[in-house]
Amino acid sequence: MQNTSSLAMSKMNSIKKLKIDFIEETDGSATIHIKWDETDPDLQWWTDLGEEGQKSFMIKALANVCNSHVD
Repeated sequence: MQNTSSLAMSKMNSIKKLKIDFIEETDGSATIHIKWDETDPDLQWWTDLGEEGQKSFMIKALANVCNSHVD
């Protein structure tokens, strides 16, 4: 069994395998599309999150980046 820090590092490295597209919509809003290989064992944790879990993960990640950004 992997320890928690090893598992977290594995997830961080596998995030690089996600294809993330930021699409600006004509109404001024934006959409984020994420594609990945659902058969990739490194991304099994992502697949297992499901749509709602993936949305929650991305919202938290974006909030963390915005909160840590300093001008």
